Amino acid sequence: MLDFNFSPLPLKRFFLFIFLISACTNDDAQQPINDILAKVGDRIITSKDFLQRAEYTIRPIYCKGDLYQHKKIILNNLIAEKLLALEIEKSGLETINVGAAAFLKGRKEQSMRQLLYFKEGYSKSVIYDKEKTHYFKMAGRVYDISHFSFPSGAFLDSINSALKANIPFEDIYTSNFDDNIPTRSVKWQDPNHPIIDDILFNQPVSKNQIIGPLMMDDGSYVIAKINGWTDQMAMTDKAIQERSTDVINTLKERKGIELYKKFIAEVMKGQEIKFNLEVLVPYADAISERYFRSKEEKESAISNALFNSGEFLTLEDIKPVSDDFSNLPLFSLNGKEWKIRDFEKQIMSHPLVFRKKKMNAAEFSEQFRLAIIDFIQDKFLTEKAYSMSLDKSFEVTQSASIWKDSFLAYQSSLLFDQSATSDNRHIKMKPIIDKLQDEYDNSIFINTDLFEKIKISKVDMFVTQNNVPYPVVVPNFPSYTDDSYLNYGSKLDMD
Repeated sequence: MLDFNFSPLPLKRFFLFIFLISACTNDDAQQPINDILAKVGDRIITSKDFLQRAEYTIRPIYCKGDLYQHKKIILNNLIAEKLLALEIEKSGLETINVGAAAFLKGRKEQSMRQLLYFKEGYSKSVIYDKEKTHYFKMAGRVYDISHFSFPSGAFLDSINSALKANIPFEDIYTSNFDDNIPTRSVKWQDPNHPIIDDILFNQPVSKNQIIGPLMMDDGSYVIAKINGWTDQMAMTDKAIQERSTDVINTLKERKGIELYKKFIAEVMKGQEIKFNLEVLVPYADAISERYFRSKEEKESAISNALFNSGEFLTLEDIKPVSDDFSNLPLFSLNGKEWKIRDFEKQIMSHPLVFRKKKMNAAEFSEQFRLAIIDFIQDKFLTEKAYSMSLDKSFEVTQSASIWKDSFLAYQSSLLFDQSATSDNRHIKMKPIIDKLQDEYDNSIFINTDLFEKIKISKVDMFVTQNNVPYPVVVPNFPSYTDDSYLNYGSKLDMD
């Protein structure tokens, strides 16, 4: 057995887009009245939903621009998605099976953990004027550094010996590597390692200064050399305001993460996991073989769950890697035994997230163990979020509704026309959407005043988050019609 008492883990995996939950109020279950763009039956679409669905994923060519007609097409498709979801629900068909239910559950619980961070970290952080003044200046600084990473052990010893012998940085690199030494620009706003961030932006530095070796979260080491830097001044009122806002938001996020570390430590206090190495090692070896195989094999259901190679799980039950493993005890958590089948059932709704994205076969077993530890930590944080009723908050229920309706609408479209493809679905479904608009006309309300204020971009973006089980921020754009007429429903008056 391998004992492991939980301690605060590196929180780079808790970074999130604050704007995803920035509409939270003290009464989280309360709908944001002033932000409701449309009501479709018992569903709502907020202006934030509109912008995220329009700008955080790739739109089809017929509404890719920033013209007014494109904005109307976008709204028509978001309403069409709700109509199709309502229609399939009304049919009574069972469309959400075990795999889909696990995916939707996992999506909701990820939103709950993000809201938990917002409440217990970000929203509690306090920024002082002295900090704002210092980092306003640092926010204009850009360092040019050379750097390289390497493993611990004998390699680390040789690097330290070379540094003590005053061997030049470049010579240390060329004696160990054949290619050119890597360089990069470093800004304060970047998600730098806290130690590097502190050295570069909180302490006096000099040109040609050596930083490190510093141990990273994955156990490797990094060493860097400061080649120089530039300081850019914010001259215009707009530039000053933008930099001030950026500094405040960045400081709040970083302080929020430190507060959240303490919160996690309290949640995890006393929790203990004991790995059964006699099972973990051969199980990890079996998983490793699958992990390092071809991309096609890694797209199977179990790989989607373990390695997050696809955003949606397939609609088949995830099968164990091998029946030989199913009944074996993988670990015990606070004295309760977890067999492999229990573990695999749970990761249907929480794909594992590896701390180290690039690894070799020799490293896999340890990284697999760490991913399990992170999964268990998320389990306790999710339980804490449920105890705080965060599952009932508007932000969480709305996010869950968006993902569920996206899934239901697609299933509904297949009932109407199974031959439609991503290229022609908007053409084949258009007459069906027209009929649904007429059928649900009395149940559709649009806040035209709010709609007129919304501005969209014509720049393609596909937004993802790092180090979370489900990285894609919003579902694919719902392409069901290219109609640009809003000639149905009633005006939603919010006065």
